[in-house]
Amino acid sequence: MIRINLLSPVDKLNIKWEKTNRLATHNYAIIIVIQVFFVFILLSAVGYLSVEEKKLNMQLDNMQSGSEVKEINIIKKEVIKYNNQLGDISEAQGKQFYWVEILDSFSKIVPYGISINSVSIDPKSNNVAAKYKKEKTSPQNNTEDFKVIITGVSKTMEDLLIFENGLRNSEILVDFNIDPKNYDDENFSYVLSIKKESVLSN
Repeated sequence: MIRINLLSPVDKLNIKWEKTNRLATHNYAIIIVIQVFFVFILLSAVGYLSVEEKKLNMQLDNMQSGSEVKEINIIKKEVIKYNNQLGDISEAQGKQFYWVEILDSFSKIVPYGISINSVSIDPKSNNVAAKYKKEKTSPQNNTEDFKVIITGVSKTMEDLLIFENGLRNSEILVDFNIDPKNYDDENFSYVLSIKKESVLSN
């Protein structure tokens, strides 16, 4: 079989350029599709990273909030501990204050023949419910009376009577009562009271 090519050289050149244009257009379209695909992937990656960044920021905020809450709780515990220590110190100072006043009063009313063995000072509460409270109150802020117990030894009855007269006339000690047992032997014991107002006024 014999084929006869009747196309002129110009037509052959046109056909060749047409094929080249078609191939270039096809390749250009492929490149555009690939570029669109990569742009889509890039935008998706940016969106994913943005979402992950927001999640990470939220986690960091939660962690920071948790650490701040822990720090606040630690500070609260330290403040409570400090207040308790301050209350203990104030209580000790308050008792020492009464001790100083009591010793100063004793120096004026205890005669030579009297030996004091012990002096105890304790808060005296008239409220039964107060016994079940665990809250600490400073003696400086306590308006209740204080119970004072004095024990000692007397050489003579005359010394004991002088001492009792001094207790009876004391400006700090009140509620003086005579215990008949004090006259049985040389040992004596007295239960009295002191008022905060009477100590502060001196």
